[in-house]
Amino acid sequence: MLKKMFFPCTLVAMVAMGVALQAPPPAHGFANSAPSFQCMSCHPGPMQPEMVKLRNLPENYRPGQTYTFTLELDSALESLGEQQGGFAIQASAGELVAKDQAHTQLIDGILTHTLEGSHRRSWSFSWQAPGEATAWWQFWQRPEPGPDVSITVMAVAANGDYSAIGDEIGAAGFTLRSNR
Repeated sequence: MLKKMFFPCTLVAMVAMGVALQAPPPAHGFANSAPSFQCMSCHPGPMQPEMVKLRNLPENYRPGQTYTFTLELDSALESLGEQQGGFAIQASAGELVAKDQAHTQLIDGILTHTLEGSHRRSWSFSWQAPGEATAWWQFWQRPEPGPDVSITVMAVAANGDYSAIGDEIGAAGFTLRSNR
C-alpha cells in the first residue's frame, strides 16, 4: 500500500515544483519593482542619503504645471550583472507620471522601476503639480498657492550578484513649495 501511494505523491510533487519554477516572478518582487519603502528589510547595510540625486527640481512649483525630473543614483558600486538598481518614489500631492514606461511604472500611487528599468541607475519621470493651471489670458489673476509637497525617494544601487548582500541603499526627501 505504501509503495502504491509513494509514486503518485512523488509525481504530484514533481509536477507542482515544475509549475512553480515556470511561473513568472511577482510584479512586486526582485529586480522588477519596489512599490514600498521597505528596501532595508531585504538589503542590509548603511543608509547613504547622498547617493540619491533628484535633478531638475524647481525652486517653486506652479499649480497645475507638469515638471520632468531625473532620479540618479550616484554610486561607485560596480554591478556584476544586468541589475544596476531600483527605486520607489511617492509624492504627498500632485500626480506622478511614468513617462518612460519601458523603465518606470506606477503601482498604487508609487512610482518604481520595471524589470528593464533595473538595468540602469538613472530614470526620468514627470510630476503634475496639484491645483489648476492659470491660462495665459488670466494673467491678472493670482492663483491660490498650492500645498507644500514632499517627494520621498528610496533607492538601491545593486551589485548584480542576485542577492541582497552588498547592495547600497539610499533615501532622501525633497520639499517643493508653491510659488506664492
